[in-house]
Amino acid sequence: MVLLFLAVMLASPSPSPTPHLKTIMTVKSSPLCGAFAAHVNAAIGSAVQNDQMLGSAILGLRSNDLSGSDLERNGEENRLTNLADAIYKQYRIGETEVTQLRDLAAKASDPDERASLKASADALGGVLYRQHLIQRDLDGFVAYLNASDMRTDMPSNEAYRPDMPVRPGAMSLFTGSAGEYWTPPGFHSTGLTVGHFSHEDDVRMAASASTDFQSRMPAILQDEMTAGSHIEQASVHC
Repeated sequence: MVLLFLAVMLASPSPSPTPHLKTIMTVKSSPLCGAFAAHVNAAIGSAVQNDQMLGSAILGLRSNDLSGSDLERNGEENRLTNLADAIYKQYRIGETEVTQLRDLAAKASDPDERASLKASADALGGVLYRQHLIQRDLDGFVAYLNASDMRTDMPSNEAYRPDMPVRPGAMSLFTGSAGEYWTPPGFHSTGLTVGHFSHEDDVRMAASASTDFQSRMPAILQDEMTAGSHIEQASVHC
C-alpha cells in the first residue's frame, strides 16, 4: 500500500511563497506503486524547489542593488541569472519524472488507475510548466540588463547596433513587442533604447517584473492543489 499525505497550503500574500506540496510516502506494494511513489516524490521535489526559488527571485527583484555600485549591480544580475538557471534545471528534472509517470500510466491495466496516474502526471506537468514560463521571462529581464550594461560599456566611437541580441519575445513585459523600446510612466528616461535607461529606471522595471511574477503564483498554487487531488486518487489504487 502506498500511503501518500499531500499537504497543500493556502497562498501567502508574502512575495516569498511557502512550498505548497509536501509528501510522505511508504511503499508496501507492487513495482508499479513503488515507481509511482518515486517519480511523484521527485517531481514534487522539483516543483517545491522552484516555488522557493521563484519566491527568492520575486523578493530579489524588489531590491535596489541594480542602481547601486557596479559590484552590487553585477552581484544582483549574477544572482538572478543563477536563480533562473536553477529553476530551469529543476523544470527539466521534473519534466523527466512526469514523462516517467505518463509511461507508468500507459502500462496500468486498470482503466481507473491509468486515468488517475495520467491526471497526476498532467497536473504536475502543468505546475512545472507555469514555473518555467516565469523563469523564461526572468531570463529575458536578465538579458535586457546585460544588453544595457554592454551598451553602457561601449566606447563612445562605436555605434549602437539596433540588433543587439536580446532574445525575441522575452522582453515583451518590459519593452515593446516589435523591437521598439518604450518608457513606462514615471521613469526618468524618455523614448530611449536599451542602454539608455538609468539604473533607477532598471530598479522600477525590476519591481514591475516582481509584481507580474507574483501575480502568476496563484495559478501555480491552483495547479498544485489539482495535482494533490489527483495524486491522492492515484494512491488509492496502491
